[in-house]
Order: sequence, then C-alpha cells, then structure tokens
Amino acid sequence: MRTARPLYAALTAVVLLAAAGCAVTPTASVQRASMKMTVGYTAIGAAYSDLYICEDQGVFRKNGLDVKLTLLNSSSQLVAALVSNSVQVGVGATTSTAAGAMNLKGVDLRYIALPIDHYYLEMWGKRSVRPGDGVKGLKVGLSSPGSLGDAAVDSLIAHNGWRQGDIHKIFLKSTPAEVSALENGAVDAIVTQPPTGAKTRQKGFKKVMDFTSLPAAANAYTVKSDYMSANRKAVSAFVKSETECLAMLHNDKAAALRSIMKHSGVSNRSLAEYSYAFFNPLWARTPRVSPALVHDAFAATVAKGVGKMPANTGVFVDNSYVDALRRSGFISSLYRQGGK
Repeated sequence: MRTARPLYAALTAVVLLAAAGCAVTPTASVQRASMKMTVGYTAIGAAYSDLYICEDQGVFRKNGLDVKLTLLNSSSQLVAALVSNSVQVGVGATTSTAAGAMNLKGVDLRYIALPIDHYYLEMWGKRSVRPGDGVKGLKVGLSSPGSLGDAAVDSLIAHNGWRQGDIHKIFLKSTPAEVSALENGAVDAIVTQPPTGAKTRQKGFKKVMDFTSLPAAANAYTVKSDYMSANRKAVSAFVKSETECLAMLHNDKAAALRSIMKHSGVSNRSLAEYSYAFFNPLWARTPRVSPALVHDAFAATVAKGVGKMPANTGVFVDNSYVDALRRSGFISSLYRQGGK
C-alpha cells in the first residue's frame, strides 16, 4: 500500500474550465492493463472508512491490487483528477462528477459502486440555532461550490419548499476553515461529516440536525469508461474489495474503530464511537448504484445552470461488477457469520 497525499494546484486549471462549462479533451494516456491504481477521496472523515479499513486490513493487496489513497482538496477537484489520470477511481459528490460528465468532451464516466445512498452530513452550530425553520436566514459554512455539503443544503431547501436565499451559503474552501469560521462567529453553523462537527461540542456548539433522511448518490465510486475497458480485472478487484470492506465495517466494530481513529484525525475513542454509530446504518451491504439517484444528481446540477440534461443518465451507471458478486453469492457469504 502506498502513502496517501493531497493533490492541489496541478488540477486547478481543469477544475476552473469544468466549472465554467468549457469543453476539455483529456490528453493523458490511460494506464492499460495494470493492477496499480490511485483512489481519490474528497474529505477527511469516517464516511471513507471503507477505504481506510481496506488499507489497514490488506484487502486491496489480497485481491491483487496496488492501491494508493489520495486526499483531494475538495469534490470540485474530483473530475479534474479523473480527467488528468491523476486518479483512476474517484469517490465524492455525484453532483460534482455529473457537472464534469456534462461539460467535458471526451470524458465518459461510469458509477460502479455506491456505499452510502443518503447524505451523511450533520449541521453543527450555535446553541441559539433551532432545527427546522430555525435554519432559515442562517449563514452556513460549506467547503466549496459543488461539494456534498452544498448539494445537501440544496436538497434540504427543496425538501422544505424554501427559496435558495433562505440559507446564506458561505464557502470556506476546507473543513478546518469551516470549524474556524464557526468558532470565531463568522458563520452560524457548518455542514460536515462526523466526527468533525462533534469535536466542536467542547467549544459550546451543538448538533442542529443531520441530513440522513435525504436520499442521494452521496459518494459513488467513479471511473472513466476507457480506463474501465482497459482495466476490467483491476476494476473488478476494486469492487470486490469494496464489498468485503463494507462487510468488515458491519461485522468488526473494533477494526472499524481503529481505522476511524487512525485516518479521521481523532484520538478520542468516544468520537470514533459516535462516528461509527452514525455511519453503520448508512453503509450498504450491496453497494449497487441507484440509477434514480444518479438521475437526481444530474437534474440538481442542471437546475443550477451547469450543463444540459442527458437524454438517459442511466448510461453512466455500471452495476455489472456488483451484480456479478451478488449473483455468485459472494456478498451474502460475507454476512453468514458475524453479520448484523
């Protein structure tokens, strides 16, 4: 297993073009017939415990893969990283990858697995903030436009029949910047994944609400179709690893807690326990991608004036790898002993 590291400025130009709706033709060659891959994820937190436990328990290596986990600066960099072949598999907000799929020529994306099918975020804020209509009029800190938090707030607004201006979004570029803004009073609340919000409790802040009742293709694993065509063995091994590691999260709480504490920046076991209790009901057992949720992600992106709605968003979904594992009985076998 190779060491994780962040990607920043090298991807900025492609990101800006994508955000502007410009056509970009990728020039980097596809790495062919290789079991080596870089997997890009977009935030530090327990949502990516499937990747953490795969690394810590040697599951990727067992399935013949040489995987490097790479932290991207934000969801907005995910498509750029895939376009440049800096990463071969990406995971992050589907609304962000949908924008790339609609705006970048020569980029044909496929969603191959979906470990969480609801927004896995919380809102933490000042003790005076009330849930429900009490959220209206707030200044809410988010990482970046197109991030999962941005999409979750949009979904909340739509669900409640509010107007876009009813919540004032403040984009702060990073999770640490969100926390700092909350602590210094620049925002009334922040939207983030556990355990980040819970860490602010000791500073006098409270959990206002979570977004887990709102369905979403929150963190679909994404590849380019040309990479998948050239590396089907590697993609198959990755999806197999993903199903194994989701089972480990459900079946081995102790191992899950160790990985959360190691990779999520928390040394406090109670915070790790909090994160595990939050995510355990959300992690899928069969990480099949919902075509309806992918359609919703594209529609939400188009509604913001980014791209033209494809005639059939189902073409971006490839459940063949998950379906093969399910038909073979492999996934069910992971839960026959010790499963919940």
